Amino acid sequence: MSMFPVFVPKLLSRDEYFVSGRRSCKGCGKALSVRMISKIMGKEYISAGTGVGTSSIPQYNQSGTGLAWDEITSGDLTATYVEHLLAGAKDAGSTTCIRKAVVGIDRRVFTRDFLALSEMFARERNVLYICYDSEMYMQELLKRSAPSLQGHGKDRSPTRDEMRAFIRNKNMPAQVAEHSLSYTATACPSFPLDLMEKIKKALRRPGTALVSVLTPCPTAWLFKPELTAQLGYLAVTSGFYPLYEEEGGSPRITKRISHPKPLAEYFKAQQRYLAFPPAWLALLQEAVSEEHERLMAQTDARTA
Repeated sequence: MSMFPVFVPKLLSRDEYFVSGRRSCKGCGKALSVRMISKIMGKEYISAGTGVGTSSIPQYNQSGTGLAWDEITSGDLTATYVEHLLAGAKDAGSTTCIRKAVVGIDRRVFTRDFLALSEMFARERNVLYICYDSEMYMQELLKRSAPSLQGHGKDRSPTRDEMRAFIRNKNMPAQVAEHSLSYTATACPSFPLDLMEKIKKALRRPGTALVSVLTPCPTAWLFKPELTAQLGYLAVTSGFYPLYEEEGGSPRITKRISHPKPLAEYFKAQQRYLAFPPAWLALLQEAVSEEHERLMAQTDARTA
């Protein structure tokens, strides 16, 4: 985006659908992502409203202002909310102008409600799930790396195979890979044009689509708020969070990284990794490099 400082503002709508007065922290990557996504959604889509993380289901609305950082964290609630949105649109007689329901979900839902998620993705609905990924799954790895009390306890070091499986599932959850969705993609607000283009594609494609968006979190990741965009950039350019999309069964890398940055550079920018074992980091680097090469090979095979 920095390469086109004059032309990019002219490509984007000046209308703002992300309401002010939000409760997000300073430098929130999720709030930044929602603002970009809302510009693409405009007023033509039903979206999940604020407060959807509670047990109550709010009234649906037809504007992008409701696409919130208060995303759904329960698979059962997600399925119920989607039914509510689609039924509400039909009852209102507005099916001609509502193209797709858009619902925000938290990445943590994939470790909480396996059966509910299977039902979510198995049913054919005209819905776009936007999955906000703040890397909360890394907390389990951090807890595992912490020294046990007085040095006692079992060896917690992961194997190479465990690291490979962890990295592959991190990029795209297994529950998504098991189902044939109309469109799946990963995105990051540090690459705004890539993010917004993928949201456009997901909205145009009929059926169920999912876009996983990396949302750097200054509070949980322990970095300065003004470095949000830089952390997202490092995640992508190190290969830790590859940007790709999948249509028709094969992935296509949308941001090719010829010379990935060392994973240590990405981890060093976050204070939560200060005590992360160097041996574990080496295993992660190996797994990230292998996954990056696998994606590149699949992409090259598709274009050959």
